[in-house]
Amino acid sequence: MRIFIYTLLALIISFNAYSFNDTCIDSINFPFCLYDKGKQEFIILRNEKEVGWHKVEFKKTDKGYEVKSTAYIKARYLLLLDYIFEYSSTSIWENNQLVQNIIDIDDDGNDYSILINRIDANKLEIVNEDKEINVHIGNNIYPSDHWHPYEIKSKYLLNTLNGEVLEISIKQIDNSTWYVDGKVKYYINYDEQGRWIGLKFDADEDDIIEYICTTC
Repeated sequence: MRIFIYTLLALIISFNAYSFNDTCIDSINFPFCLYDKGKQEFIILRNEKEVGWHKVEFKKTDKGYEVKSTAYIKARYLLLLDYIFEYSSTSIWENNQLVQNIIDIDDDGNDYSILINRIDANKLEIVNEDKEINVHIGNNIYPSDHWHPYEIKSKYLLNTLNGEVLEISIKQIDNSTWYVDGKVKYYINYDEQGRWIGLKFDADEDDIIEYICTTC
């Protein structure tokens, strides 16, 4: 009986992991039917102290929609010095498929860009941080801007910090928290509809970074 109960609980958790508002997410009204404010905003905490912000803004286009993700971090290190990180990602989506993504990063004075373009219905061309060109085959990948709830349904993640394609595995922790494991590791939160509402990860041995939603 105990084995049966444990199995039943596991099945319930597995079902909850994918019980978002798929009718909305798969429709032509996505992402506006999900993010009805047209945006999602966060403050960024480092060891429980505010160090920056992250914003996601959605805009309709003639053929689909545009998503603008921006972030800014200013954190103290080496006692007197500040580390500054600025991030800007503009992605274009048509028929709920990524067709283009332009990412500009200023990593404390190190400026670089990452470019993603759809070659055809089944291929993405990726120019990474080192200006190397790679092609990903298949539509089973999402950029790591986190706003798309199908990120936790995918086997692959496009790391928007360097342009690397990562293989990931997903484990549900509770009703709103999933653990993403792979070369990058983080806890991510979505509400029952599938809206991104939080993020947490270890930046290094001493620093914990957490995103707290201010528009949820």
